[in-house]
Amino acid sequence: MNETLKKRIEQAAKKYADEQGDFGINWHHAVEDFAAGAHWRISSVWHNIDNELPECGCHVVNEDWFDFIAKDEKDLQWIIKKYPFKLWAYVSDLLP
Repeated sequence: MNETLKKRIEQAAKKYADEQGDFGINWHHAVEDFAAGAHWRISSVWHNIDNELPECGCHVVNEDWFDFIAKDEKDLQWIIKKYPFKLWAYVSDLLP
């Protein structure tokens, strides 16, 4: 995760904790919990190509933001060989 995104999550976490009321000494826990949830959500949609292959017919994006839809298993293997990548996500999982 890049530093800009980490800073945006931290700022959002602090804003969230401030808006929730008086946490007192537990304010920093609210910030940490919010940030941990955001990091988890972002990471949860990404899959490692070594552990799991995307389903054919689904819109997929890799870590370089190259997107594709493999029409069948042969097409998927060709894409993986032609454009090697480690991480991928379903585009639908990245949308709100």
